[in-house]
Amino acid sequence: MGACSRIAAAMIAVSSMTPAAGAPPDAAGAPPRPFALFDQSPTAGIHGLPRADSYAVAEPGRWHAGLALDYTSHYTTQQAAGEQLVFDGETTRAALVFSRGFGDHWQASIEIPFVDHSGGFADGFIDDFHDTFGFGDGGRSRAPRDQQAFRYRRDGRLALDVHDSPSGLGDVRLGLKKRLADIGDWSTAVAGQLELPSGDAGRLTGSGATDVAVWASIGNNVSGLSDWRLAAGAGALYSGAGDVLADQRVQTVGFGWATIGYALTRDFVVQVQANTHSAFYDDTRLEALEGIAVQGALGFDWQVTERSGVTLAIIEDLNVGASPDVSFALGLRHGF
Repeated sequence: MGACSRIAAAMIAVSSMTPAAGAPPDAAGAPPRPFALFDQSPTAGIHGLPRADSYAVAEPGRWHAGLALDYTSHYTTQQAAGEQLVFDGETTRAALVFSRGFGDHWQASIEIPFVDHSGGFADGFIDDFHDTFGFGDGGRSRAPRDQQAFRYRRDGRLALDVHDSPSGLGDVRLGLKKRLADIGDWSTAVAGQLELPSGDAGRLTGSGATDVAVWASIGNNVSGLSDWRLAAGAGALYSGAGDVLADQRVQTVGFGWATIGYALTRDFVVQVQANTHSAFYDDTRLEALEGIAVQGALGFDWQVTERSGVTLAIIEDLNVGASPDVSFALGLRHGF
């Protein structure tokens, strides 16, 4: 069974679970936990957009470990004067995430990703999903199934051409976060991230640039007594031109997210989320490169035991053509 098939099977198994009665309470006081998402487009996911996050940090001396699995199905064909673009394929990103708490509400983290682009296996399922819920498919149902091609032709030359189902180490991320003072039942944090060019820009597992992101986040339920989980964050990303469409790169990009969740039980929260970011490229008329990406997510956060939890979300593009067609995100976490 291939890696993508194993991941899909894991998602199906997790989504069939129901919260166990009498599960241990969340020792961290049930802070909001946004879905740890960012845009997985072939030309955006290579850059250092941070994952959505809240104000929570690990306790001093404690470690948190996590596995973030992002499966994304791409299909868009766009053209304008002198430009043609095709993104067709699937991307699986599996990342190990480790964080450690320090004194005075500081937390350091590292994310080590592996990225796999392929023709995949799920085009038929995605077609049925769009038909069931009435979502537009951008012509996906008329295209050949299970092929991989990320191509961008500009002024008669191929500016981007990745079609051999590459995979490899992605760009490693180093993070630092500081939780600030509480204000009633709300708390805030500031954070920064450094993404290192450890991936391969030619295979679209990295950008070839060093990226720096800074942001602030806010959320409720410091007391742990509210049924609602509210969180939001916003910030800016700066990166070098890198090796992917370098002459069209926008080096400063804004981003943000907002999450609303409701606790059906103390340990099981259903939530919706919106993520957005400004364009990574200019000097183009193609939405996939210069559009403002807006993605909507629906799913749950389940604190399975006192130290372990799982999240599962499905993500759709709300500004069609500016971000991937559909994604699934599975997150596993454990505290030590």
